[in-house]
Amino acid sequence: MRRTIVTVTVFIGLVMVVLIVALAGRSTTPATSIKGPLVGKAAPSVVGTTLDGARVSLASLRGRPVILNFVASWCGPCRTEAPRLEAFATDQAKLPNGVEVLGITFNDASSAMRNYVTTQGVTYPILTDPNGSIASSFGVASPPTTFVISPSGRVAAELVGAVNVSELDAAVASYSGATGG
Repeated sequence: MRRTIVTVTVFIGLVMVVLIVALAGRSTTPATSIKGPLVGKAAPSVVGTTLDGARVSLASLRGRPVILNFVASWCGPCRTEAPRLEAFATDQAKLPNGVEVLGITFNDASSAMRNYVTTQGVTYPILTDPNGSIASSFGVASPPTTFVISPSGRVAAELVGAVNVSELDAAVASYSGATGG
């Protein structure tokens, strides 16, 4: 009887390890473009402080397209999309009117995000959102959620899930006067 219990316990343990490894290593599905309530409307006001202490406002970026990406260090799909966003931001920085990429912390400590930025090689600014007011104003329920803001300050697209460069290019190109990359 005792041998059976040990065998079953070991078997269950092995199955759990296999499931954990499989789930951790699985590729994430593409982001889903949704017609959220803000799409087509003026973007909510965003004023925040970056992890480096600089003040940034969405209004100061008017005239340029902006990607707002809600991110958390504990979010697996966020780690998947980080190099993609970094590549997009790097390519856009080379263009005269390229897209500005801003990350916004979602329910995360600044110290954890600083570590995330270092380990993921993120160079674009990350704004802190200590009380969740920015996320709340955009209706963000979980990361990663990405908003494309047109040069006129309107929400052009909302993407839920880990984005890739082609999805970002398509979202930016979806409104008049877009700059692809």
